[in-house]
Amino acid sequence: MNIEDVFIKKVELDDDFSYKDLYNDDRGASFKEQNKTLISKAILKKLITVEKFVLAENVQDELSEITEVKGIERSFIQRLKNYHSEPDYIIAPLIYLLKRLDPDFTLSYKGNTFKIISNLLEVDLCPRIDGKNAEPRIYFHEEKIAITSSNDNVENLADIIAVKGVKVFIISTDDLSNVIYAYKVNRNDRYFEIAEKYKDIVRAELFDEIGKFVN
Repeated sequence: MNIEDVFIKKVELDDDFSYKDLYNDDRGASFKEQNKTLISKAILKKLITVEKFVLAENVQDELSEITEVKGIERSFIQRLKNYHSEPDYIIAPLIYLLKRLDPDFTLSYKGNTFKIISNLLEVDLCPRIDGKNAEPRIYFHEEKIAITSSNDNVENLADIIAVKGVKVFIISTDDLSNVIYAYKVNRNDRYFEIAEKYKDIVRAELFDEIGKFVN
């Protein structure tokens, strides 16, 4: 599966593109400022490059239909949320992508676990792909493709793009939810080295600060 085959076209990044377009800057995170510094400087130094694609156009009505469901499909929307009160319209483009990749996929729910039944896709929902903190909304484990949302917080974004060997796409929409975009986040080997060391330093500084209060 080549996920880029379902994209309509590749487009240039907007002149006012910012790394903040890749996540929700209003969301809190434990190491928010540190991760913002890491990502922004990595983009500036071209250790991270970003490509922008159009996944779909004129889909406002289709996305609305995706959210106007009941039963197992309603529960599926809830499963893909990053937090309980996250708006349904954030999840709709993710489900639209799945439908583009396999229009005939179905859902099963057993033992409090959702599974996508498909002859074309092997999908994990919200897994920890690094065994710790990196949690994309959708993960195609055979192709090692992580799909996340521009509504994620910056710490989750940083954790996901720090996982080596994984392709990362961030799904977003325009303000009217009429156009769906996909940002592809490319990282070079140098980035992974720096990210690992940077995170170790940040954690060490936190432990030092904690130590000042408990000693």
